[in-house]
Amino acid sequence: MKNRIERLRLLNLPVFTNVEELAALIHVDPKRLAVLSKSSKRFYKKYTIPKKSGGTREIRQPSKEIKAIQAWILRNILDKLSPSEHATAFIQGKGLLQNVAPHSNNRYFVCLDIKDFYPSIGFHRVKHLFKVIGYFSYAPIILSDLCICDIGLPQGGVTSPAISNLITSRLDRRLSGYTSRHNITYTRYADDMTFSSNNRTELNKSINIIKKIIESEKFTPHPNKFRVMGPRIHCHVTGLIKNSSEPKFGIGKKKKRDMRRIMHHLVTAKSVDNKYSSGKSIDGWISFLKSVDAKSYEQFIVYWEKLKKKYSYTYYLNFA
Repeated sequence: MKNRIERLRLLNLPVFTNVEELAALIHVDPKRLAVLSKSSKRFYKKYTIPKKSGGTREIRQPSKEIKAIQAWILRNILDKLSPSEHATAFIQGKGLLQNVAPHSNNRYFVCLDIKDFYPSIGFHRVKHLFKVIGYFSYAPIILSDLCICDIGLPQGGVTSPAISNLITSRLDRRLSGYTSRHNITYTRYADDMTFSSNNRTELNKSINIIKKIIESEKFTPHPNKFRVMGPRIHCHVTGLIKNSSEPKFGIGKKKKRDMRRIMHHLVTAKSVDNKYSSGKSIDGWISFLKSVDAKSYEQFIVYWEKLKKKYSYTYYLNFA
């Protein structure tokens, strides 16, 4: 026990072994915390949202109490730990661009998803993670109870992204160990995995082994979300498109045409797109563009300002 306490302190992590000690750290009533941890399922609101690929995604929205406690766990424990270098989602300073950038010089791609990613990470896997971190006695159970909803990580939980990244660290290490020996580049954006190479034969030969590694880590490759792409195929990786003439990713020509049309129709009142129905929504998209396609961002900033000036379009109300 002494070694575990020392390990936690070396990692600058809070030390506790029971509900009462954790409650004192979080500054909540211990009886209330016990109820929240043992009956956490009751404190989530369930609803669905449409997927881009069709169907729906189930979201579990935690109550304000659960959300606040999970935010404490995230800030004081999970954020102090480092996932693998191949993880690019939910990490400060990383994102879609960092996920695709390592693949820029490659010509052949294999993309696959993990099926039911969050639900497949259940209580025992989360408890094991907290044990590996150094927590002991009842602490791993309490932390897992507060982060799990029903049978797995909730889509919508504050701690779910960080926990999923830490739990898949071993999978990332195994995949990167294998792929690096075969001159294959690997990155993972949440449950989206990307493999690329300039050797098509080597990449194709590796597919079955990659799937076996994923399955051995108790994850399931999604049978309907597996894509093989090459120079003659539209290379679409986690929402970004490979430029065929230079080693870079961006939003692609079609998206540029569509957004110019949407912007023009908006300022001329010809029509309104459901997703981009106001100037503020356009500003939001341009802000996102800055993080994934700097060249297009500069172009759209100029285009948007010209449109607003030409058609005297304004959407900020001045109450002065």
